[in-house]
Amino acid sequence: MLNASPLNAVPLNGLASASAEPEYIVRGQSFVWALRVLVGGVNLTAQLTGTVTVDREEGAAGIAGFDLFIAPGTPVVPPDWKGRAVTIDYITTSQGVTTEARRFTGQVSIANWNPVTRLLSCECSDQLQQRVEGMTVTAIDALIGGYWSADVFEEVEGRSHWDYALERLSTRPVSLDCSPLGDMRVTSWYAGAPAFVFGEGTVAYQTLQLQQSDLSSTTNCVEIEFSYRYSRLWQRNQNYTWLVPAGSFCEWRLDAHDLPTIDMVQGAVTGAGFSIVSESYVTAPLSDPDPCGTGSPWINNFDNLVIGTGITGGRRWVQTVTETYTLTLAAPAGEVEATQVVQRQSATLQVESAAAEEWTEGDMADAATAYQDEFDDARRAAVFDVVVNEAKTELIAASRQTVLSWQVPTSMVLGIDLIHTLEVDCSGVRARGKCRRVVDTFDLSSGSATTAPTTALSIALMRGGGTSDPIVMPGRIGATPIDPGEGASIVLPTQIGGRLADPPYDEEKLGFSGNWSGGGLGEQYPRRFALEAPEIPAADRDELALASTTLFRVGIPNDLLEM
Repeated sequence: MLNASPLNAVPLNGLASASAEPEYIVRGQSFVWALRVLVGGVNLTAQLTGTVTVDREEGAAGIAGFDLFIAPGTPVVPPDWKGRAVTIDYITTSQGVTTEARRFTGQVSIANWNPVTRLLSCECSDQLQQRVEGMTVTAIDALIGGYWSADVFEEVEGRSHWDYALERLSTRPVSLDCSPLGDMRVTSWYAGAPAFVFGEGTVAYQTLQLQQSDLSSTTNCVEIEFSYRYSRLWQRNQNYTWLVPAGSFCEWRLDAHDLPTIDMVQGAVTGAGFSIVSESYVTAPLSDPDPCGTGSPWINNFDNLVIGTGITGGRRWVQTVTETYTLTLAAPAGEVEATQVVQRQSATLQVESAAAEEWTEGDMADAATAYQDEFDDARRAAVFDVVVNEAKTELIAASRQTVLSWQVPTSMVLGIDLIHTLEVDCSGVRARGKCRRVVDTFDLSSGSATTAPTTALSIALMRGGGTSDPIVMPGRIGATPIDPGEGASIVLPTQIGGRLADPPYDEEKLGFSGNWSGGGLGEQYPRRFALEAPEIPAADRDELALASTTLFRVGIPNDLLEM
């Protein structure tokens, strides 16, 4: 094992070359290698023993493990090691050129002490979750992007910021992880042009392995029932008119009878469940020497006797409207019933409205027949964006459960990171996919490249096919204008009694009821003014349920896979 410092060090950060041309892995080289392990800034490489491992997988914290031999007589306090910074660098020399690459940056999570062997076993992590937990919500938004709504998830205040980050990640086909240098980054799941190509003889013998998921876990159709509830605030007005049968005051005076008062008319309107929207009255004049030009004086001390009226009453109520959107996202196999593997989800948005709570008590004066919807399209759009993108991400995740793995000498793959697309054309296998996992195993018992170290690489292979539809939020179902339904003006009748020729009193008859002036021998009618409110149609009063169905096709790339 080479422990000396490299003379011709070429640092590699694990990033792809800016060139579009892939790097072809070269076989048949010999390497000498070494590690440099710093803990808390102290180089402890000389105390390493056994095997050092580094495991980095997309969407997870990177971990590392190693054993340190502590010489007798040196005190050890294992808890004090917790949290110490750790870096692991790999140094390799081939054909006179020395290259070093960072393989891990993190902290000691726990150090376990064996007093018999005097080995301190360090388990390390790049602390991805803890670092995200320490970020502000604004910083998480900038790093991850995606979609989020408090109507789908819980309010973020007082909650785990890591959970919040996972919620945003659930709406994007990406992974959050750390580079070997410890930098957090977000990378796409989609394979691009290959950054590295493995040809014949570059893969360790009999290490190519293909893993596949079970059919039941390969979701290809997601059905979402999204219910959007809000209040529809109704006001419906009804106008009533009444006029003495004679048609005017002077004609009425020739054969007078009881008249209603303004209070009676108003009481009839409010008693029918209305609030008064507008009102006008023609009243009998006060005392006048000759109001009609007939030479006959008129004596009247009441200013509220009604000759004719036009009065409008209004009613308000709140109707609940529920718009239910059935949103189906399907890969090609999910569009066919016989091959569907379905997951079902639901989301509900209820728009609270202070206006709805106060609506029926509000002032109706001069308000027109109409309705208004207390909806919130911004919140509706936010919920839609979350649920459909979660479903789309689930379909894409299910399509990349096929994983191809192989092993190679670490010195040959120092530039490969989780951000890269890798291609294999070896041992009858041709495949191309996004790098999903990198596992280094450094066996310190030998410096030979044939026995150590090795790196296991895994790529995820998408399979599905088809084309994608634009994901556009359906229009609001309840936005279609409807007739608010103001009824025609109702003319109220009159029945006057007291004379023998008058018909029997009809208590069901609306309008004004009274008696002829001067008395009479006929039936005496009660003096009253009555009206009824038209019934509100059930379609405008009961909860209104509206529904629509939308299919979004989700195309999945077919990554190269031939065996």
